Amino acid sequence: MIQERVLSRSLRLMFSGGAIAGLGLLALPAIAQDTVTDKQPMQRVEITGSAIKRIAKEGALPVQVLTSADIKQSGATSATDLIQMLPAMQGFVPASSSVNGGGAGVTTAALHSLPSKYTLVLLDGQRLAPSLLGTGQGGGYAVNIESIPLEAVERVEILGDGASALYGSDAIAGVVNFILKKNLTKGEAYATYGQPRKSGGRWSSAGLTKGWGDLDTDKFNVLFSYSHDEQQRLTALQRPFSAPGAFFKFGSGGKQYWFDQRTGNTEPANITFNVRPRGSASTVETSGVAINPYLAANGNCGGPLAGPLGTQCRFNYGATVEDVPGSRRDSGLLKGSWQLNQDTQLWGELVLSSYSMTAQYAPSAQPMGVNSTDRFPQLYQRYIQPYLDANNLENPTGDGTLGYRSVLIGGRADEYITDARHFAVGVDGNAWGWNYNASLILSQNKIKDNAAGGYADFDKLNALVASGVYDPVLGTGADQLRGALVNGTTFSTNTSKLNTLHAGAQHDLFSLPGGTAIISLGGDYSKTHYQIAYHPTILANSGYASQPASANYPVGGNYGQVPFDARRDNWGIYSEVLLPLAKTFEATVSGRYDSYDKTHSDYIFAKLADASGLRPQLASGEVGNSFSAGTYKVSARWTPVESLLLRAAYGTGFKTPNISDIAGAPTFYGSTAGSYACPFPGSPGCQVGQAQYDLLTGPNGASGSEGLQPEKSKQWTLGGRIEALRGLSLGLDLWNVQIRNQVLSAGVPEQVGFAYPQQYQRLFVNPYPDPAGYTTIGYLQAPINGGVANYRGVDWDFSFRNKSPVGDWKAAWTGTYMIKQNYTTQAGGELNSNLGRFGPDNGVVFRVQSNLALSLTNGKLTNTLTAHYKSGYHDQAYPLDTAIFAVNPDGSVGDSVAFGGLWTPSYTTVDWQGKYDFGRFTLTGGIKNLFDRNPPLTLQNAGGGNQLGYDGRYTDPAGRSFYLTGNYKF
Repeated sequence: MIQERVLSRSLRLMFSGGAIAGLGLLALPAIAQDTVTDKQPMQRVEITGSAIKRIAKEGALPVQVLTSADIKQSGATSATDLIQMLPAMQGFVPASSSVNGGGAGVTTAALHSLPSKYTLVLLDGQRLAPSLLGTGQGGGYAVNIESIPLEAVERVEILGDGASALYGSDAIAGVVNFILKKNLTKGEAYATYGQPRKSGGRWSSAGLTKGWGDLDTDKFNVLFSYSHDEQQRLTALQRPFSAPGAFFKFGSGGKQYWFDQRTGNTEPANITFNVRPRGSASTVETSGVAINPYLAANGNCGGPLAGPLGTQCRFNYGATVEDVPGSRRDSGLLKGSWQLNQDTQLWGELVLSSYSMTAQYAPSAQPMGVNSTDRFPQLYQRYIQPYLDANNLENPTGDGTLGYRSVLIGGRADEYITDARHFAVGVDGNAWGWNYNASLILSQNKIKDNAAGGYADFDKLNALVASGVYDPVLGTGADQLRGALVNGTTFSTNTSKLNTLHAGAQHDLFSLPGGTAIISLGGDYSKTHYQIAYHPTILANSGYASQPASANYPVGGNYGQVPFDARRDNWGIYSEVLLPLAKTFEATVSGRYDSYDKTHSDYIFAKLADASGLRPQLASGEVGNSFSAGTYKVSARWTPVESLLLRAAYGTGFKTPNISDIAGAPTFYGSTAGSYACPFPGSPGCQVGQAQYDLLTGPNGASGSEGLQPEKSKQWTLGGRIEALRGLSLGLDLWNVQIRNQVLSAGVPEQVGFAYPQQYQRLFVNPYPDPAGYTTIGYLQAPINGGVANYRGVDWDFSFRNKSPVGDWKAAWTGTYMIKQNYTTQAGGELNSNLGRFGPDNGVVFRVQSNLALSLTNGKLTNTLTAHYKSGYHDQAYPLDTAIFAVNPDGSVGDSVAFGGLWTPSYTTVDWQGKYDFGRFTLTGGIKNLFDRNPPLTLQNAGGGNQLGYDGRYTDPAGRSFYLTGNYKF
């Protein structure tokens, strides 16, 4: 038995209530003046961020705990909803990024604006098989938190400090640990239904949890949990701020402008080709011409989503997308524990989750090459030649490009199905004065990308055009295109496996003035395996990694892809020592050593000497470098008086390049997000005016100094908490993270490369034969060591509670203030920043994010108001000849103008929740976005998904929404 003083209890509860900026939780720290039993038995528990089981009040780390009550009070229906509303979370992948933004059905956690790959997500303290992130999502691998069953979660612990010295290379920003329910003997069932005031976006969920057996009396416990969730889609046309899509008028600085990001790929199609006066000398330069025969003949562009711009038609793709994709999830937990004897407990758990997200966006854009001889010559003779004859011009190359989009068969839709399986068995026990634990974890994550609409077989499309059945220039015969759809085809299957064997032990060492010193030792061995399999129609052939093996690849989808199969083993050992040097002061010292083998890849590719393509070597082998390094951390806490706690920590981190950064092959990756002038004027790959060019993505598999090098980090925190008045608790933590030799999986951002093409000439493939059959320029996004990244900020956690005649009042104000965020795109390069502005990597870092919650409990009724705040920022700027145009006196679109960017104002929403406890049954009702606040206007078009008019990564498009939840315990 250990005597616990009043303040000690307060500090213990304080740590469990959190010291990192959080949700605005109302699980407040205890009051120092509360009455406490003189002597209480205290159990040692393991805290996220430490390998030592200790009395919770002893912890010196800023760990926030979200209890099951906090989770219910948040109104969140998924792990994504819960985590991504925390003020300390910035830079994560939201659901909206799956709408043609590279999200691929994955959502993530990201602490303090560091990319998701630096935040370690655990389930019951165990690593999960992660998902591959697209280059637009920060690259690398991160856990898809949509696969975590929130109904099975007892609490969430969030460590806002680096923990590489304990967990390894992924915990540079911090740790999110989902802790599952255990040792329950009763049952609980719940059901939720929610509906926005406006159309679209409703949601529902239901679940059941039941346990059998008590570990203390029955020596066993079995727990079962199941839940089902559904989210209805919300389209851009269902909200006024997103319905205008890529074409709308706006005001700034007392002036009116047109935003016009409509594209030249449309149906009926535009035609572009080069001309010069007929009979000119061969030395006379050509100029580009763009026409739309349908517009010339009919005076319109054939549909409500396309409009004229000069002699062309432009398609408003932004009006066709979804603001929120629809989704469905089934998940379950089966967990068993057996108390073999007083000192030994066996346990096992199986978590299964199937998550399906269907994301719809614009119809397929497919430029087509035509010529006068063998590539749709009937279209050349029908539309290009008459124009040349009528204007006494010639087309020296005898070819042109159709700017085609399959509008009449509908938008593209991808169904992303994530099947996750996490199986773990282990033993916890005591022997010879040591507490020990060992576990085996088998974790797998599989994501399938299925065609769910809008994708057509190019071979069939080609045949329809070649036979004259379908004319893409006039749109006649489009009803025949239905037979070319490839709905139901599985484009790709991405499988990740992580198998880990872990063992650890701790032992009391000796007595110190402040208590007993404790040592913890442990190690783990992991085998990681990633595979990507593609449908045969989108594979690259053996001679050209950019070319498809067959012509019938999906129009508007990926093609020219190469299978990926790579694996890597690693091991690590660690130790941690707790030193209570005085009654009021303790220190913790920890260290870890990691070793990573070279990556073994089954597909090794070499670049041809003429740089015309990439050819595979028919062999497998090791690529990249092996890595090893040691990391350490030192932390301390001091309580000079009972109402004040001070803490500090300093540590180093180590992260290897991700397997996908090292292994694999460069492949076609679609088109650039933005439109650019030709980077090399006069070259064969140039497109007319502002145009999208091809993107290539691939690894850096070199070894030695030419290959990727490990990242190194340093991080520190300094903070504390004071409880000077009854009911008032003030916590504040200053934190800093510096990453050196950072690996940038996206390589040099496309905006930078196209702005300085001579400097980055090595990244351009010019000319580049697009798989669709026309010539363009390719831009390679390969990972690089990008120099330095710096992050610094302050997390605060203020709380107050008081009793009054009308009930018990509670208040909590939590938040994060970002002081510094900058990064370089190459070693020694210029520092860039997203702090308070739209940055070069297409992201925004908010200066301030905070939540303020006020709660009143009167008997069995509790009412809570929660305000969520994000500060304003400077939006994306546009140079001349891009997307911003003057407004003519008659209101029409005028000349292109340069625009420095909007000031996007702050964004605040308020939620209300009321809960009445009937006993076994609890009824909860709530309103999200109580005042129906619309997202602020932004003009960004390069980050996240294809949504326009607002930024779906940072705001909620649903508007005022109502929900009702019933919970029954039995």
